[in-house]
Amino acid sequence: MKSLVLSAALAVICSCADLGDADFINTSVGVTDNRGSNCVVGPRLPYGSIYPSPQTENGNTDGYDPASPIRGFAQMHVSGTGWSTYGHFLVSPQTGLSLGVDAHDSPHSEDVTKAYYYSTNLDRYDIKAEIVPSHYCAMYRFTYPESEDSYVVLDASQCIMDIANFQPRGKFSANSAEVDADGKVKLMLNFEGGWPAEAYDLYLIGEFDRMPSETGVWSGESVLPGVDAVAIAEDDASHIGAYARFDTSEREKVQLKLAVSFTSFEKAEEFLATEMNGWDFDRKVDLAREEWNQKLSSIRISTKDETERTLFYSSLFRFYTLASERTADNARWESDAPFWDDSYAYWDTFRSAYPLMMLIDKPAMRDNLNSMIDRFEHNGTVYDGFIAGAERPSEQGGNDVDHIIAESYLKGIEGVDWEKAYAIVRHNAEDRRDGNEGDGFYRELGWIPNCVMSCSQGLEYSYNDYSAYLMAKGLGHDEDAQKYLERSGKWINMWNPDLESDGFRGFIDALNPDGSFASIDPKLYGGSWASPFYEGGSWTYSYYVPHDISRLIELMGGPEEYVRRLSHAYENRLIEYTNEPAFLVTRTFSDAGRPDLCSYWTHEIMNTAYDMDGYPGNEDTGAMGSWYVFSAIGLFPNAGQDYYYLNAPKYTESVLDLGDGRKLTIRSDAAPGKVYIKSCKVGGVEWNKPTITHEELINAGLIEMELSDTPTDLCPDSSR
Repeated sequence: MKSLVLSAALAVICSCADLGDADFINTSVGVTDNRGSNCVVGPRLPYGSIYPSPQTENGNTDGYDPASPIRGFAQMHVSGTGWSTYGHFLVSPQTGLSLGVDAHDSPHSEDVTKAYYYSTNLDRYDIKAEIVPSHYCAMYRFTYPESEDSYVVLDASQCIMDIANFQPRGKFSANSAEVDADGKVKLMLNFEGGWPAEAYDLYLIGEFDRMPSETGVWSGESVLPGVDAVAIAEDDASHIGAYARFDTSEREKVQLKLAVSFTSFEKAEEFLATEMNGWDFDRKVDLAREEWNQKLSSIRISTKDETERTLFYSSLFRFYTLASERTADNARWESDAPFWDDSYAYWDTFRSAYPLMMLIDKPAMRDNLNSMIDRFEHNGTVYDGFIAGAERPSEQGGNDVDHIIAESYLKGIEGVDWEKAYAIVRHNAEDRRDGNEGDGFYRELGWIPNCVMSCSQGLEYSYNDYSAYLMAKGLGHDEDAQKYLERSGKWINMWNPDLESDGFRGFIDALNPDGSFASIDPKLYGGSWASPFYEGGSWTYSYYVPHDISRLIELMGGPEEYVRRLSHAYENRLIEYTNEPAFLVTRTFSDAGRPDLCSYWTHEIMNTAYDMDGYPGNEDTGAMGSWYVFSAIGLFPNAGQDYYYLNAPKYTESVLDLGDGRKLTIRSDAAPGKVYIKSCKVGGVEWNKPTITHEELINAGLIEMELSDTPTDLCPDSSR
């Protein structure tokens, strides 16, 4: 009921007669759980650059603990991550002036958490705080009690690494705050720390809707009224900022609009002038809501379960915040190409988020690809992470941009120079694949001697090579194609047929430098950067061969034994099935002739690991959300290739806008407990396969499924 109350309240605020899809988004999903979803609670536009949100003490990587008092509202965040980034330029409304880092913390209540609008009551001060974002800007509206000492304090020295207690804390090497004679605020910082690989600059311009009674700057707890500017030295750890004082009557409103740029104050001024002209806050809310409704029209679902509708659109919201489109704010080099930033890790997003983009937002996918090409031409490589305009060399797995590029090529994304895109893939195949220790053994051997991530990276490189093969073959680079195909099959060297666990034989095993097996425990889970497997163990990674599933099934004893073994793994939680390396594993039941179990376990995960509290672990910038979106409508991609698996959908109807005037309708008699496909038609034709190619899908027009609450033997033909 909470989401409905919030939606109804906001409908009044927006003067909107009917709820749109945007009003079913509740950004609290992924914030209130104790599973580490780490989602940002604040509002944001699709692929927006700015991401304003409350911050508290004890916030995790999202900077916010809903049970803690609010410290203020920072402008830059990345959602769902396992490590910290940003959290800068804190804005704190207060009565009386409190400048200590934690001196202005306030309990809060009456939170409204929507995609396009956020509000809360700061109970300590009886101030209502409201936020609406545009692409590069945000507008705040503060409703004060009667007071001669109503303040807005801006902190130029805030970062998430401090409040989340991450080590090392990071370093400000430049920091400044200024208020000019017209009451305009300028904040600047240069910061190094967190997930970004290099230091970055940020610039803020802020304007109030009236001239303050007093302005000034501050350093530590020292107030400097009327002083125009203050800067701190590199070794000065105190916070600095600016403030403005207002005389307010009871329930009087003060508005602040601000813009943030990585490039310059001048660029921030430009954003403020173009995106935030005027002071009609409610109109800005309506515009943000309309933008979200337009974007969310990419998928329309029919369900009577309003909680399910909220969960679906909240997940779709997370997908649309997977990266930041900053074409107008590239501070690193001059270019006319698109510039997409804050791609936290392709390792997370290549498996379901980018395949979803290829399906429902082709213009964004085209621009992402062209941004990758531009990065390659300027930086010489395209790494797994790209944050604050800088490549992050440390990778969690393989060179996973290869899958995104190759899959986009196979699915016919238009407006891309594919030879230039292939140059990235070929560079990775020929000059990278170096492994966590940078020794390059994989390119020579097809495997990596036992070390941190040697098994998981070896498997991922093998699949990277298969994607490289598919693209090289399609473009006519036959010599490359043959080389990469042969190398993609060398994962078999890591298969130890004698390694045993729970009575099952045959697992991926680490190899000693001499080629002998290390005989590791298949149940060993080493976490991140701590064992031969990254965020999993051999029970999980022994199923990670997306390009060679039929061979894997035979190695495990054939289809019947494969199903018995995989069922045992799920029933005994031997596979980390909610983490990215296992995203595809439930679908491989279909490859072994049991699509009923594919549907069953997909629904089991949706129903037990996803709820109104959050996601199964880090949401990972759209990874978990897009997994849910695909699964709930009845599809899932084998990322890097051009086909999808079918499963029983959750909804009676889903309508996908594929662009170019094409739509796809997936219709079923969905109901609670109906998790099996009894019959299926594609484009009116009986369909007896558990998979469908991309071309078949986009040309289908209509997929009809009859569902059942008992297992079925539909799709005995598991061939593609």
